[in-house]
Amino acid sequence: MSVTPDSLIANNPRISSLPEIFYLINEVINDPNSSFGEVAQVISSDTSLSLRLLKIVNSPFFNFPQKIDTITHAISIVGTEQLRDLALATSMLTKFQGIADNKVDMNSFWRHSLGCGIAARILAMQCRQPNTERYFLMGMVHDVGRLILFENLSEKAALALAENGPETPLLVDRERELIGFHHGEIGAALARAWNLPPILEKVIEFHHYPDRANDFLLETSILHFGDLLAKAMQLGNSGDPYIPVLNEAVWNRVGITPGHLPAIWKQAEAQYENAVAIILLG
Repeated sequence: MSVTPDSLIANNPRISSLPEIFYLINEVINDPNSSFGEVAQVISSDTSLSLRLLKIVNSPFFNFPQKIDTITHAISIVGTEQLRDLALATSMLTKFQGIADNKVDMNSFWRHSLGCGIAARILAMQCRQPNTERYFLMGMVHDVGRLILFENLSEKAALALAENGPETPLLVDRERELIGFHHGEIGAALARAWNLPPILEKVIEFHHYPDRANDFLLETSILHFGDLLAKAMQLGNSGDPYIPVLNEAVWNRVGITPGHLPAIWKQAEAQYENAVAIILLG
């Protein structure tokens, strides 16, 4: 039987489903009769998750003028779906524990994912997108297909990484040539298995090819832009040393001019180290 992105997920029970806490959070959020207090009660049942979320909402990531002491207060200010997406984004590290560092530099990988999420969130704010926390989640999960590749097809994944040079295609193209599909397609299969919204499935699948995203062109362009910014800022490394040229269509779609970049860069730098301390080291 041939290997497909969906089969890689289905044959890996450890990652094929979300932790139970997120099914409970989704259930209460989707109940029109639920209250902030009920959502907060579910989130607070996971002590480490609730403490991490409170650290984040009290950090420069949000820069609120007053301290947020409870999950209920955080939900009332940030929003239920936004806090849910933030919770899932910050839980990615534990979901993918166990991949040996001799296969992937996990610290550098997650630093890049975090940098991409921060940059995409800032760009989404510039574009006045709703639920900018979803863009942070997009950044945290956009490359997880690469981890699944290394866990299940390590020899081919390592070969794709090894074949780098100025004349070689981007890593995503080498994956497709060697394996038959790329990490974006694997990440999209994971989003389907987790029953995440279609927007997340599509932006993950096409984050290297934003012009192919059809119904989600702007959202995928924002994530693509954030990925390139994180690479340009050298915020970690997910394996590909090259920064592709940002095409004109993406510039026009996102509506960011080169004159905006210094402020965006500075804002991302201000949030990044603090987020590393809370999410990666905390």
